[in-house]
Amino acid sequence: MSEHSQRLERLRGLMQEHGMQAVLLGTGANLAYFTGYPSPSRSVPRPFFVLLPLAGDPVFFTHTGHAAEARRFSWISDIRDYQPLATVPVDLIQEALAEKSLLNATIGMELGAEQAFDYSYLQFNRLRDALPGLTLSDAAPLLWALRMVKSPWEISCIRQACDTTSEAYQATFRSARAGMPERDVYLAMKDYLVQHSDGTIFLAITSGSGNYDFVTKPPENRPLVSGDLVWMDAGCTVNGYWSDYSRAGIVGPPSDEQRSAQDAIHRITTEAVTMVRPGVRASWIWQFCLKELEALFFPITSSITQLAARVGHGMGLDMTEPPHLGPHDQTVLQEGMVITIEPGVATTYGTFHVEENVLITKDGAEVLSRSPRNLQPIAL
Repeated sequence: MSEHSQRLERLRGLMQEHGMQAVLLGTGANLAYFTGYPSPSRSVPRPFFVLLPLAGDPVFFTHTGHAAEARRFSWISDIRDYQPLATVPVDLIQEALAEKSLLNATIGMELGAEQAFDYSYLQFNRLRDALPGLTLSDAAPLLWALRMVKSPWEISCIRQACDTTSEAYQATFRSARAGMPERDVYLAMKDYLVQHSDGTIFLAITSGSGNYDFVTKPPENRPLVSGDLVWMDAGCTVNGYWSDYSRAGIVGPPSDEQRSAQDAIHRITTEAVTMVRPGVRASWIWQFCLKELEALFFPITSSITQLAARVGHGMGLDMTEPPHLGPHDQTVLQEGMVITIEPGVATTYGTFHVEENVLITKDGAEVLSRSPRNLQPIAL
């Protein structure tokens, strides 16, 4: 209750600054952030809404099929349900706005950066046409200003997710063997993450000559052979909050080239982490990493960093959220933000990308992704 009431009060302070009398949110991480309903995935047939007024109690709108869960998991007491599928409950929203004298107010909605509706454009127009007195304003700057800076409780959830991911890497590399299909390594990692977290995970894998540029491909049945570098990027959630970092193993002893490239990328990543502190701009870290990657002494087949157009991103209720450590993001880092730092390249003999999850502290940074960075041994 205290966590969510504090979020609402901070939002109300920003609403006053931006001349908004209420914020109306749809399904997704923003709604989860303010209602406590566990990270609802987008549901076009049964969209959620929450009305957060500048004064008075919030109102949570849910389809009848989710009403019991909403009453159990949300701290909001005013929950109103509707029955028609694939529709915005215009009448219920209009009624709540009228009760709170908001029919001619300025209302913030998810209209801008990295926001999306889970209902159609026609349904949005239906809502807007039914409320001609409203002035709609983009609430994205307010939402990200709040969500980018994590509370101690949010940080504790991310820390647990990072620890679970580290344990999963350790268990998976220890159990992997030459001859095992890549898909079986993937499933071992996936099973560990699912069993020891909320069950919501992210996982990518690549291995073997000819595959190292494909960092988002599906797992394959090709058996591991001596010399294969097995690279994985993984994350899981604890109370809806994500981890997200990569590690790699090697079947048999690594070559001098593989060991040297891994060390080089780890060095660049570590030096980038030392730059992190309040007051640093996101784009500065991109500029540093790009310069270092361009000076690498070994030939690459692709730059993971340049293809991604960033060298890291924020992390929280979404695995990828602002700020983006890219050339155009001038966000000033603040204490309490959690970001990834992930310069990376591919070569003919491996994928080299040692992603870290980093908490920005008062005086610098704390690395939360504590899994070993060297190439982990996979038995022959």
